[in-house]
Formats: sequence, structure tokens, C-alpha cells
Amino acid sequence: MAKDLALENSWRDRIKECRQSGLSVKAWCLQKGLKNSAYYYRVKRFKILEQQETADNTFAKVVMLSENKSISQETRPSKAEFSLSFGNYSIGIPNGFNPITLAEIVKVLQKL
Repeated sequence: MAKDLALENSWRDRIKECRQSGLSVKAWCLQKGLKNSAYYYRVKRFKILEQQETADNTFAKVVMLSENKSISQETRPSKAEFSLSFGNYSIGIPNGFNPITLAEIVKVLQKL
């Protein structure tokens, strides 16, 4: 585990160094003896990890209605910019929502 963390930190430092060098990725990798594909793989991997961390730290208010209740204006979140109806469910979606979180909510609703 410590080895993975050391490797991750090493690549984060390399990416930062490349970006600050003023060189193209190709020229910088050639100078450092690294493959372009390895560089781009790490950049993409870190971007995905950051998106997952952001999604994991985002909360949404979910209100479950009993089957005999209809969805009314009262049950929709008051600060929603717009709402999405999905089967028997309605989701209030505010400005600046996280699309990854919304996609996860829809996946859960599809399984119900």
C-alpha cells in the first residue's frame, strides 16, 4: 500500500513538473525517458479519482413517497431549478447539480 502511495505521489510530482516545464508532453517525456502513454494514463486516472471523490462527497435529499401518495408541488424541493420525473418518482434538481450524482440516483431508481 505504501508503494502505491509513493508511486501515486511520484506521478503527481511528475505531472506538475511537466506542466510547469513549458515543454510539450512529448518533449518532456522524451527528456525524462518516459512514455507519453504512461503520462496520459496517469493524468486520466487522477482525473477519474478526483471525480469519484467529488461524487462521494456530494449529498442529495431523497424523499420517498408511499405508493398511494401522488407527487405534488408540496413534495418537490422548493429550491429546485427543475425537476425530473422518472416513473413514480420526481427529483428536484438545483442549479450547479453534480451530473454524476444524478446518474447514480437514476441507476438506483431503475433497480426499484
